[in-house]
Amino acid sequence: MKYLITSATGDLANIATKELVEIVGVDNVSVTVRSLDKAQSLVDLGVEIRQADYFNLESLIKAFEGIDKVLFISSGNLERRQEQHENVVKALKESNVSFVAYTSAPNATESESIIAPDHKLTETLISESGIKHAFLRNNWYLENEFLLLEAAKKGEDFKHSAGNGKVGWALKKDYAIAAARIISELAPKQEIYELGGTPITYEELGKILDLNINLINVKEKENKKILEESNLPSDLIDFTLAIQKDIKENHLNLYSNDLEKVLNQKQTPLQEILDKKQ
Repeated sequence: MKYLITSATGDLANIATKELVEIVGVDNVSVTVRSLDKAQSLVDLGVEIRQADYFNLESLIKAFEGIDKVLFISSGNLERRQEQHENVVKALKESNVSFVAYTSAPNATESESIIAPDHKLTETLISESGIKHAFLRNNWYLENEFLLLEAAKKGEDFKHSAGNGKVGWALKKDYAIAAARIISELAPKQEIYELGGTPITYEELGKILDLNINLINVKEKENKKILEESNLPSDLIDFTLAIQKDIKENHLNLYSNDLEKVLNQKQTPLQEILDKKQ
């Protein structure tokens, strides 16, 4: 059985690759990367590296040649993600890949979250392709809360506009290990996995992490001004505000025990993120 993980220089895919190697052996694992310059850790790991770009259909078809199962990591290009994902699904079908696990979003087909439409489209494309599949609907990565973690490191207050909305935060490594276990069939077989931790608010997260700062809920307009004054890029400001609006509207408030079932253990304590941020 030959496995392949796409976009393997990214954090999630990189961790999943290392875990998959432990499960099925290095000789059975290939990866795709867009830039070979960023692939040294994968070279050191010993996996087969195939160069491919989501914008280049032919490169994807070539990369998937001879592959049985693919872990398809969703693109981070929010403006052109649908175009990229259409290419990936076309290539999967053209290359006769037998199974694909796709990293999607919570409740993708029904959610009104800003991030849902691209994932809904991709799930539809995969379903219509006839390829056997699993949708890994990852909730929010705790690592995405770098603004909160930076504020905590500096002892500053953290202001947000997410209200009392809840999020199923979990560490990226748990999502990655879950992905490796699903594609290697160590996990219970399902078409859809709603992966995430127990939903909590920002204030509850602050208590769990034992942060010695104030978490202050403000209106979106005030939060936008705060973010602008921090000199963040405008696209990051817009995305942060949109996600916090999603949180406020509880689009990420989805309870499921799928993550712990797939991991066959409790999720990693969220406090571990602080050890990485010291």
